[in-house]
Amino acid sequence: MQGGAGFQVHRKEDKRYSRGDVYSTIVSEALQCPQLIALTLEAVNGGELMSRRQAYWLVGAILAVIALGGLGLWWPPGAPANASNQLGAALLGATIVALAVLVAEYLLSTQMGEIAAHDSLAAQERELRREEADEALQRQRGEQIDKWALQFVASFRQDLKMIDLSGRDMSGLYLQACNLLRANLKGTNLDGANLNGAYVAWAYLSEATLKGADLGNADLAGASLVGADLSGANLCGTNLMRADLTDVKLAEARYDRLTAWPKGFEPQDSGAEHLQT
Repeated sequence: MQGGAGFQVHRKEDKRYSRGDVYSTIVSEALQCPQLIALTLEAVNGGELMSRRQAYWLVGAILAVIALGGLGLWWPPGAPANASNQLGAALLGATIVALAVLVAEYLLSTQMGEIAAHDSLAAQERELRREEADEALQRQRGEQIDKWALQFVASFRQDLKMIDLSGRDMSGLYLQACNLLRANLKGTNLDGANLNGAYVAWAYLSEATLKGADLGNADLAGASLVGADLSGANLCGTNLMRADLTDVKLAEARYDRLTAWPKGFEPQDSGAEHLQT
């Protein structure tokens, strides 16, 4: 009879240990699975309920609570083995591993996020540079077409008096003998333009650039050339009477005895070269 009772108790204890082993194995496998942690984070974060960092803290807190529970079941250390402390040891070990996996996954995802953000920023910068290059190319094409249109108009219609061409690129254009009376050419680029014999009286040429331009025999009487750059320009025979030459640049500009300067103006003081003819 006693043997039978002992047998029953032994079977009961075996059944109890077996149940604890199975339960601890299930918990251990669930907590050690990185995919489960990643899916949990993705599900929480995907619903935009919280940030990814907050999701990591939530899962970490849950695992910490489970670890404390396992520690309570396992404590005190060195106690005789039973289902309770074995389950506690299994829970404690599983949560420690899960926390390690969580930290590793967090560090990896953070690094990958930084790499992705850097790549995204680099891609945006490349796209911005490409757009800026396209805009610059389109602008250059537009300016070139604009110059061709101006050249076409100047070739067939030389009367351009009082026209507003301020800030335009007219470099290298052929404007010989054109009528630009009182034209607004402020800040206009006329570098290398041919204005030989042109009528530019009382025109507004402040801050315009006429470097290397041909202004021979042109009439600029009364024109405003404040801050204009006429470096290297041909001023032989040019009429500059009553023109405003304040701060004008005349370095290496050429003039002769037929050039008419404003009263009291000394061209050589501005770097102009007198050609002996």
